[in-house]
Amino acid sequence: MRPYIVIATFLCLASSVTASAAQETLSCPGLLYATDFGGSPSAGSKDALMAAVERGEPIRVGWRIDFDDDGDGDLAHWADASFLSVWEGDVFTQIDAVHAQSPQRGENAIALREPYAEWRGSLSSSGTLDGAFSNGEDFPNDLTVAVTWCSAAPRGGDWTPLYRNGTSGETLAGSKDALFAAIRAGLPIRIGWGFSAERNGETLSVEHAISPVFISIVNGNDVAAQLPEHIAQRGYIDVDVALFDDPAVMWRGLMTTKGVFDAVWVNRATGEEVRRYPQRAALTWYAPVSPSLATPTLAVPDGVTTDEARASERTPR
Repeated sequence: MRPYIVIATFLCLASSVTASAAQETLSCPGLLYATDFGGSPSAGSKDALMAAVERGEPIRVGWRIDFDDDGDGDLAHWADASFLSVWEGDVFTQIDAVHAQSPQRGENAIALREPYAEWRGSLSSSGTLDGAFSNGEDFPNDLTVAVTWCSAAPRGGDWTPLYRNGTSGETLAGSKDALFAAIRAGLPIRIGWGFSAERNGETLSVEHAISPVFISIVNGNDVAAQLPEHIAQRGYIDVDVALFDDPAVMWRGLMTTKGVFDAVWVNRATGEEVRRYPQRAALTWYAPVSPSLATPTLAVPDGVTTDEARASERTPR
């Protein structure tokens, strides 16, 4: 048997694709983590993958093989990750047994092996593929493939917290890489924030959620988002005065994963800046994807504070 068939015969699952399609990076709506042909990270976050596995989410895995080492995948497969393990900082999965197959180069065909033999495989998040034939045939050791790991959890409509930053930009929960992946995939994003405080023996709180109108990933490290303009309210923490203020005065905000919360009130009739209030805020970033962190209470003590470093910019009201 020709060498490339020996290597490929156990790799051909029913979802094999054409060579031209295999040259593209495998992707999926619930992408968690991917490696290139050298086993280096190429997308997502290994931490996000491990967290999804530890939550018991269903995982689907795709992998590509580059037979001629030219950097383009020659063959690609998808399969359900039937048995998952987290071990020493990596994720491993077994692939269910399949009837061993042989791709026929130049013939646009994949033939089932005769006599019948099964192949079982194991993939790792470091990009290695191990396998075994039921008939005892040898399997290449330390074969490196490009692997893509995806959440197969039900999707569509559920807004899920992906990342939560503190008022100083520290990570409180979730994965910033998961937030980046959602933005790059073109998914809608929402932001939640709030605060609580004790006043005269009473606990006052407010929680907000909003969809930004302009969002940026800055230097691959942080996210900045502008919030939609709307008529300012007379009050935000007292429902009895949660009424429109001057209809000419519009409120707008800008928030970042570093905890920045820049709020400004502008009279759209005159262009006058009526008020500016730089703050720090603990923010929760959501997208309609599979769960990555528990839904938090937004109204927390010191959830929003004055940005003392920029207090001179604040205009009184």
